[in-house]
Amino acid sequence: MRLPLTHPPPAEPAALARCAYLEQLARAAVGLPLGAAATALSSARSRGRHGNALQWHLGLAAHDANAEPDWEGRIELKLLTVWRARGRVVCDKLKVCDAEIDPWRKLANVLFVLADRTTRVVVGHRAFTLQGEAWAQLAASWRADSHFDAPALFMESRQGPTGASPAYYVSAAWLGAFVLHEPPGVLEPLRVTAAGGDPLLTLVDADAQGPVACPRCGGPIRYDQAVLQRRGIAPAHHGMPLSGACALRPHAAVDRSRIPPSRVLAPHERDLALQGACAPDRLVRLVDLVPEPTDHGH
Repeated sequence: MRLPLTHPPPAEPAALARCAYLEQLARAAVGLPLGAAATALSSARSRGRHGNALQWHLGLAAHDANAEPDWEGRIELKLLTVWRARGRVVCDKLKVCDAEIDPWRKLANVLFVLADRTTRVVVGHRAFTLQGEAWAQLAASWRADSHFDAPALFMESRQGPTGASPAYYVSAAWLGAFVLHEPPGVLEPLRVTAAGGDPLLTLVDADAQGPVACPRCGGPIRYDQAVLQRRGIAPAHHGMPLSGACALRPHAAVDRSRIPPSRVLAPHERDLALQGACAPDRLVRLVDLVPEPTDHGH
């Protein structure tokens, strides 16, 4: 259900806020798999578990609902899940904050981190300041009809386990116009019919012949090589023996060459994390791999 906005836009667009350290972390995050940390930190049913993983990798509390922007009270962090549809990179609408929090403060300066929908690998980022046409479109939402005018910013209420939970969202169209770009590593979404959430991934070479060994248990993984070569990803079947997580989740094979290389993890470390074969106590935070500069450049 759509509700009227309760926070009017400020009188002027936002002023630029930046941090050289956060920019270094954002560049280093490309190629980082978020799934391993998400599994270690949150329930598999948690909608925001990959955002929690990003917060943890950046050295912040994994779970928070603060009114202040995430980074130093100056810059908000938003994980944007993206996929490829009809040749374009697209996304869904994005939650900004709960209804009682000022969305203009949250959107003033944002680091949008883009992650592929299926692999949950970080593929890019965009530092954003709410100015110009992006600001004008959001500000126009204050006087727009939330049902008929398709505003860029809107409030929507969903029924949750504790009752109605109204929150601010920005539209997919606005994100497409001002945030999205075309980074490598964005795949078409994989449609799986089995229950169990995100598929377990197995990295393979596109020209590999026959079944490959499961990186988690060693069982055989079979897939359609023609589909893999065409799309970069293919549904996979896990043969016997079958136990543990491998018995509970759908499976997919991913062309290793389609995944952006990590800038901070060794290839075998990246592969283990991406395939869910890394023990939780062996996970390393991104922030521990990127030296903090003396001057943050504020």
